[in-house]
Amino acid sequence: MGDDQRRYRYDDVYQETVGLSDGARVQLRLIRPSDKEMLRAGFEQLSPDSRYARFMAPKTRLTEGELRYLTEVDGVDHFALGALRRHLVSPHEGVGTARFVRMRDEPDTAEPAVTVLDAYQGKGLGTILLQRLIEAAWERDIRWFRSELLAENKASKKMMESLGPDVHFRPAGDGALVATIPVPEPDRTPTVPGFFSETPIQKLLSYVARASVTIRPRVTRPPPPPG
Repeated sequence: MGDDQRRYRYDDVYQETVGLSDGARVQLRLIRPSDKEMLRAGFEQLSPDSRYARFMAPKTRLTEGELRYLTEVDGVDHFALGALRRHLVSPHEGVGTARFVRMRDEPDTAEPAVTVLDAYQGKGLGTILLQRLIEAAWERDIRWFRSELLAENKASKKMMESLGPDVHFRPAGDGALVATIPVPEPDRTPTVPGFFSETPIQKLLSYVARASVTIRPRVTRPPPPPG
């Protein structure tokens, strides 16, 4: 990133250590091109179910093109945050990522994605990453998150409609819906209980975690080669 991006809190010098519910400490920082092997190793630790939930297809490995796409990002239109466990002897371990990719034709809208290794799920890391992703999106003028959802029955659709009147849906084919969700302004008043947990995007994440609805992510797919 260049000097013109110093206005962002979440830039290439950002580092933060956060605690999880089990007492583990992880470091947050932006993903770098040198993180390819760490990302590959993290992917190999995902269970088949977690891989399928993330990519909506059986997947055994990340290609070199995908690794470049996931790590060689500009930090503004494609933002990627990593969570690491630091070890004294063995290499640092990547345990989670959060990213968004801005829509080219709608600069205030982006596709988000959050992934946490199975061993670190249920400890609050996904919520922490989503909170930081929201803050990074807001400071980059992202006001909407867009996700493709598989809504295969009326119950799923009814549940998604319960997210609130500010969430918009449109058909995407193959039994899917595209949901456009407002990005909440980062919580500047932490004394207000339940502020973040009641936002539509956090509710959607909760539904996804309970397998009530499936997100079909597209931001991990590199653009096709020219020609």
